[in-house]
Parts: sequence; C-alpha cells; structure tokens
Amino acid sequence: MPRSPVQTGILFAALFLIGLVPLFATPVIPSIDFYNHVARFYVLSHVGSSAALAQYYQTHWSLLPDIGLDLIGTPLLIFFSPLIAGHIISVGIFAVLFGGVLYLNSVLTGQKSPLIAALLLPLFYSYIMNWGFTNFLLGLGFAFWAAGWWISHRDRPHVAVPVSSLFAVAIFFTHGLAFGLYGILVAFLEMGLFLSAPNRKMRDLVRSLSLVAIQAIFPILFFIYWIANGGHDVGPSAAALAAHGVVPPSPGGLGDRILRRLIPILRVEEGPAYWFDIATFVLQAIAILYLLGRGRIAIIRPAWPLLVAAAATVAIGVPVLFGVGYITDRMPLFAALCLLSVLRIAPGEWTAGTRVASGFIVAIVFVRLLAVAIDWSGYGQFYREYRSLAEMIPPGSMTVGVPVANFYHETDVPRCEMFGHLLVAQDEQGAPLFGQKNQHPMLLAGRLKSAVQFLDARFAPDRIGNYAGYMTAAASVGFNYILVCNAHLLAQPFPSEIILVAKTPHFALLRSKGTSLP
Repeated sequence: MPRSPVQTGILFAALFLIGLVPLFATPVIPSIDFYNHVARFYVLSHVGSSAALAQYYQTHWSLLPDIGLDLIGTPLLIFFSPLIAGHIISVGIFAVLFGGVLYLNSVLTGQKSPLIAALLLPLFYSYIMNWGFTNFLLGLGFAFWAAGWWISHRDRPHVAVPVSSLFAVAIFFTHGLAFGLYGILVAFLEMGLFLSAPNRKMRDLVRSLSLVAIQAIFPILFFIYWIANGGHDVGPSAAALAAHGVVPPSPGGLGDRILRRLIPILRVEEGPAYWFDIATFVLQAIAILYLLGRGRIAIIRPAWPLLVAAAATVAIGVPVLFGVGYITDRMPLFAALCLLSVLRIAPGEWTAGTRVASGFIVAIVFVRLLAVAIDWSGYGQFYREYRSLAEMIPPGSMTVGVPVANFYHETDVPRCEMFGHLLVAQDEQGAPLFGQKNQHPMLLAGRLKSAVQFLDARFAPDRIGNYAGYMTAAASVGFNYILVCNAHLLAQPFPSEIILVAKTPHFALLRSKGTSLP
C-alpha cells in the first residue's frame, strides 16, 4: 500500500497511463460502433457549414435518454480531427470508469488499493468497449462515482438527496440502462448496510430506500413521457429485432445458446483471441480465489446483496429492453466492476504464496495489455490501406462500407466496421450512421435516408452470406461507391453490375455503373 497520498496519486496515475498503451498503439480504434458515434458528433458540429453533409443529414436536438456523449463529443469535433477526438473520448471514458470504481471502493473499504487499480486496467478493453457502446460505458462510470457520493453522504440526506438526484439525471441522460444499474448499485448497497448493522429496524431500511427512490422520480417521469411520445416500443419480438440487426439470430442448439451466454462472461476482458481470453480469465479467477481463501483479500460484508443482484443480472439474460439490444452482453462488465468495487485488502503479513499470487495477477494484467497493444498495432496498416482508397472517392459522394465478417462480434478476422463510418468524419461522404429519431440528435435525410431504409428493409446489417446481393442493391438505390473491407475473405467475385476501381490486400473500392467518373 502507498504510504502517502502523493505516492498513491503517482502510482495510480502511472497505472492508468500504462492502461492506455493499447489505445495509442493504433491510429484507429478497432471498435465496432465507436466511429459511428464519432461520425455523428462530426456531422452535428459541421453540418451547418458543409453543403456536402447537409445533403444527407440534419440535426434533431432534443432531450433523449442517450444524449450525454453527444453533448461532449460534438464540441470536441470542432477543435480536433476525428481520430484524435476518438482517442480523447476513449481516454475520458476510461478515466471516468477507473476513477469511479476506485472512488466507490475507497468509500466502502477506506483503502486505496493498487491491486484493485491494476485489475481494472484490462477492463478498459472490455467486450462492451469493443462493441463501441460508448454512452453506456460513460454512464456506467458516472454510476460508480454517484454511488460513491451517495454512500459517503447518506448520513446527511438534506445534502445527499438533492445532489444525488442531479447525478441520477445526468446518468439517465447519458444512458438509460446505466441509470437502472445505478439504482441497483445504491439500493442493494443500502440493503447490505442495513443487514450489516448491529441494531436493525425495518423503518431504517424503508427510509433509506425511500431516499434512493426519490432520485429516480424525474428520470422515471421523463422516461414515461418519452415512451408516450414515440420512444422505443416496449417488448418487440426477438425475430423482428434479429431481422433488423438489434440482436443476432439465436443459435439453434442448446450448446450454442450456452456458449453465446458464456462468451461475454469469459471475454469480459477482450483480447486478441478466444483461447487467450478464456485462459487469462481462468488464471485470474484462480489467483483471486486463492487470495480470498487465504484471507489476503476479502469481500466487505455489506456488499453481498449487491453481488447477488449483479450475478442475477448476468444469469437472467434479458437480450432486449425497450428496443435496446445486447443487454445480456453488458451485464458481465457491470458485475466485474461491482466485484472490484467491494474488495478489501485484509491487514496482516503476506506469505510467500500470497505474494506470488498477487504478483501473478499483476503479471496477467500486463500480459493482457501487451497482447491487446500488439493486436491493435496491426490496424495501422489497415488504416493506411483504407486511406489510399478513400482519397479516390469524390467529395460528397454517397458511399457505403461493407465489412466482410464471419459473425457479429469476432476476433478471428480484423474488425473493419469503423472505416465506413470514418468516410463521413474524414471525407464528408454520405454514409449510413445511427440516426434514430428517438435515440439520436441527428437524422438521415434526402437520398441517403431513402437508400438506407430500402437496404434495412431487405437486409440485416450483418449481411453475412449475401454480400453480392447487398452490394448490388446498394448500387441500385443510389450509392455511388462501395468500400469493401476484408475483401480477401469474399468467397464469390464482385457483382458484374459494379465496377472495381482499386484493390489493396484487405480492401476493395467499387463504383456503381451509374456513377460518372470525377
């Protein structure tokens, strides 16, 4: 343990910087949806001054449950390039998560543990970060900060309730699901504190939970208003969601379904390969269980109701909630962060065995970070190939990216969803982006809107198994250019209705026959 606050600050800052190494190993972050959001921020910050963007997009600012990062990212894209802004946003999200969990851990345990800080680092590169669910991650970090504030000030409700209510509103407008998880955090910690109290009276629990509930009044009222005014439909069928890419089609057999549920757990820290993630997960778990068994680390007593609730969120497995998909995939990260926030380093001497176990945990952390950094560094070459083709596309063209993949979230082929989105942010092309009326402050417009609606009605976004049909349809509805990533994985030739402009080892640029040469 550090011996002074200054030493603690220096050590934690050094650990945090080490955790950023993979992020700065690549110019483009290989995150599935991340640059879709960055491109939206770029559009929102430039559409008023860009005739090219105004053809395809329009602003739609309003209060929405997922608007928090738009308010931060949009002004950021005025001053920084999309790649730099993307890295700044990622660092900010990591810092909020890192600080929030450590703050709650410090409030609950009275400690500032370097071991807990080290264990947080691989979770920067989580299964959810690689999805690119940025609003959720930022909201989740805010939730841990707000939970720490509540626990540290709960004995002064005249201060805690109004301030925490503001925190709750901020979390809600960052991400609605993160607001729900904040409620789980504080409510079940209150239950744990009640059960751990020497003199328990039921009215004390009712009072504390009532004070927690007050924080939810405005978000719940707004959510009801949002649903009543055209928010996501509640409870759409799984088949409809799968057809439109909100969730992947359910695997057929029981074994496949079990594996589908296990992957987000075993890969809660996601690295370059399945076997690597599973091996390091198991080894970390064994070392942590050994330290728990030897009494060197402990779970604080009031935390047990929270841990049971967090485990339940993983086990219940709700795939969709209010039209938002991949709920099940997000819960293992929440559970892992809850566990780290309630671990306490026990007093006493460390034996040789416990020292080895703790050193082994730290070694795995650094091996994981190094492996991710090496894997991500390869995306520099992909980015250079992408830019060599993107520069051939005339400004203001309507262009669609086609990432060739094996499944919806794989690591055995390079991720390349981000390159189609960067066409908007770097070259002001018209390309498909997230633009749902009740979820984003930007809408698609003009020819792009019509073309995307047509493709969405006929093809699931994954397009696996029918790339030729998708590309042919894209050209027929007005897309001038098609940027194919992982083109070397295509089993069939390009459709004859489309002209091949240029190729690199991993990309191909195609042009619709109806598009005039510049």
